[in-house]
Amino acid sequence: MPLTKKIRVLIYCFFIGLIFTKPVVAQTGPAFQIESTNSRLNDSVYFLNSVFKIQLPDYILNAVDQGFELPLALEIEVYERRRLWFDSRVVYIKQQYVVHYHSLLDAYSIFDVNAGQRMYFNNMSEVNSKLSVLLNFPMLDNNNLVREAAYRARLRFGIDASELPTPLKSSSLWKNNWDIKSDWYEWNLNP
Repeated sequence: MPLTKKIRVLIYCFFIGLIFTKPVVAQTGPAFQIESTNSRLNDSVYFLNSVFKIQLPDYILNAVDQGFELPLALEIEVYERRRLWFDSRVVYIKQQYVVHYHSLLDAYSIFDVNAGQRMYFNNMSEVNSKLSVLLNFPMLDNNNLVREAAYRARLRFGIDASELPTPLKSSSLWKNNWDIKSDWYEWNLNP
């Protein structure tokens, strides 16, 4: 087959694909949003409490229902404020979760990668409820901070695009956005 005929066939297939592909509907709000966050010092450890709002788009829910794992990550950073130079990052924590649907059990699970624990749920609504609240998460030992310095902390929650299964990574280039995260939420941290 000559090269020009191959190109015409490829263009024809591309346009047929555009015609018969369902359009991606815009979402009404962000998929991940941080509603409130605070940290409290108990003995010498800062504990983090946070509430998230999670509204996953339909294409992500459909992928989970078809058996694809959904990797999520909570990123926490603490910076020392500096006057004459860039702030210095002193802590970086990446708390990872994997959401999965098990068709034989007709159940969803959240695997806490850092702790190596799995929890099972009846539906995605229960999964969202569990992921929406973070209580007493040990964030930082106060002994690692300098008393005279000023610090700021920030966090964000969302899909860990680097851990997506390969089929979802490749399809995300063409159709849907899989690199969805909340905005950074910042607050002051005083030793």
